[in-house]
Amino acid sequence: MSGGTPEGVPHEPRVGLTGLLAETLFVQVIGTTSILIIPALAPLIAPDLGMPTSAVGYQISLVYFAGMVASILAGALVMRFGPCRTGQAAMVLAAAGCGLASLANIWTVLAGSLVCGFAYGLINPAASDLLMRHAPAARRNLIFSFKQTGVPLGGMVAGLVGPQIALALDWHAALLSVSGVALVLAGLSQLGRARLDAHRRKGGLSLFSLTALRLVMATPALRWLALSSFFFSAMQLCAITFLVVMLVEDLGFSLVEAGALLAAVQVGGAVGRVLWGQAADMLGDGLVVLLSLALAMGAAAGALMFASPHWPLPLTSGILMVLGLTAVGWNGVYLSEVARQAPHGAVSAVTGASMFFTFTGVVVGPVIFSELHHHVGSYVDSYGFLVVLALCGALMVAFNKWARG
Repeated sequence: MSGGTPEGVPHEPRVGLTGLLAETLFVQVIGTTSILIIPALAPLIAPDLGMPTSAVGYQISLVYFAGMVASILAGALVMRFGPCRTGQAAMVLAAAGCGLASLANIWTVLAGSLVCGFAYGLINPAASDLLMRHAPAARRNLIFSFKQTGVPLGGMVAGLVGPQIALALDWHAALLSVSGVALVLAGLSQLGRARLDAHRRKGGLSLFSLTALRLVMATPALRWLALSSFFFSAMQLCAITFLVVMLVEDLGFSLVEAGALLAAVQVGGAVGRVLWGQAADMLGDGLVVLLSLALAMGAAAGALMFASPHWPLPLTSGILMVLGLTAVGWNGVYLSEVARQAPHGAVSAVTGASMFFTFTGVVVGPVIFSELHHHVGSYVDSYGFLVVLALCGALMVAFNKWARG
């Protein structure tokens, strides 16, 4: 035995943190783009399919239902094939899903949404395994949060680049562009695969992720933390999914203007993730940061309930930026807390089990929002649902902190 490696445990190769962050970040960006490109282009896609724009809530729920299933399997896949290979598989699946959706048939769009959602469910367990192994403990919140900036950055690509490609060519071309980039990234990831997957187990697949799901449910602190993500993710996806159609139909923005504001919200989320990760490391308490974010995102959603086409642009944009900083900025601190509270050697499985609750929130949230909009008739008024979600998330974080003493 040498270098402090315990007997029987494979030696962990030295991995450059910069390269690792780049790989996990870009996989997150493209994975997120693949699931948000359809909502970002909903005003163009929905008429071609003969559907109302509000139906995008059902589509995004389908995406995250597939992600929910994948998250349960992800821990076992990471252990068997390695986190890098699992990330490569996610990129190939994302490419296939966007390709299917580009065929412009309601059934191929639904099938493509399922495939993209399954791909997305593999990303965080794989990345968490890599970062927990190689990130310094004192900087872990910041590093996890930096990787999670890939979510708002992917949303920015979907909201800013997607409409430009769609208007210059068509929306099919926008989806196929995502497919091409995903395949390129899958190929480039092969360069570091041998080192990143050196610890994989070459035995058969196990149901360890199901065991982890039972562990999360049986452990009060993990259970409350996972349940908080149910409410936070439901709020985040409702805010993002319906933002463009709210701005276009309720507040009089053009599609390009609405896409630019969606991109700005995602940039705010990216900035927020880094800021909140740094704040959590400085405070030494990620739960306090999560509780503060929950209250702030609820306040921003409440303010938007009063928005009108007569509001000055800086006021609408400012509230949306607060929403982006908070409702899109919580994930990195959350995932770092999950990894910190997970038993040793079970980070990918517990992350996958916790993401099951995250994805469940995303499946349920947009459907409820769509039904609420159907009865209320206004996207702006429906933002009251987001206020309720934020307050429930805050309560779950408070319970987690109480359970941990």
